[in-house]
This record gives sequence, C-alpha cells and structure tokens, in this order.
Amino acid sequence: MTTEISLKEPLIQACSELLPKFGLKYSFVEEISEKTLNSAESINLLVGLNHGIQGNIILGLTSQAALRIVAGIIGEDEVFTLDNQGRNALSDFMTMIARKAVSKLEISTAVDISPPTLITGDTVFSMISKIPSQKLSFNLENTTFSISYCIE
Repeated sequence: MTTEISLKEPLIQACSELLPKFGLKYSFVEEISEKTLNSAESINLLVGLNHGIQGNIILGLTSQAALRIVAGIIGEDEVFTLDNQGRNALSDFMTMIARKAVSKLEISTAVDISPPTLITGDTVFSMISKIPSQKLSFNLENTTFSISYCIE
C-alpha cells in the first residue's frame, strides 16, 4: 500500500459528515491492516478509484446496518427489506462517502470514482484485490459496518 496516500482520515470525516445528516449515531472503533481487500459481510458496495490515484473502496454492511442506513436516507423510522429503492439508496450513500473522502485528499489530479457495484449474499466472501489493505470498523447504533480500502 502506498504510504503517501491514506484514506483513513478522509473516510472517517466523510462518515462524520454524512451519517448524522441521516439521523444515524455511529462511532469509529479501529483500523486493521489486512493482507487483501476483502469483505465477508452480507451487503457490500465496491467503488474503484482511477487516474489521480488507483485503488478500491468497499463498504461492508450487516443486513441490520444496511436497513438502518436506508431508513435514515429515505426518512423512515424503520425499513424491513432491501428493495430496489433501498439498493439505490445504498449505492448513492457509497458514492457520497467516496466523493467526500477523495475530495479531502491533497492531490493535484482529478480522481474518477466508478459507480458502485453491489454484492450481496449471506454466504458471500468477496476478495477484491491481493494488495494489502486497511479496514476501518465502525459501530452503528446496535450493529457494525466497515470500510476497507487499498491504494495501488
């Protein structure tokens, strides 16, 4: 992983700016170094970064975290299923996180962010890259989520 560019603080700041807007209470827990960019959560959203920097960001959500975030985004007290509207809301949320984080980097070149890819399944393990990565873990009310990233 490139030591010059870290997305840790930009991603934490992006969460601190976005989650409260949707009425969500969260806390950053820890950063863990991983040998690969991967996620074993039920719901995952992946974006690629190109041009100014090369890499990937994956948002890993438990089903409970995904439903809570969707409820906050669409202004409902509770959501019980992840329908098309919910999947779209999560994709928009991932795009917002990536854009806010990238905008906080001190780089002179524009960075292209790919549209999010949604990967779901209770028995899914997604290994995106064999490049070492960082995983940021968060508490979200009564559940957890993570944001993992690697910069090539």
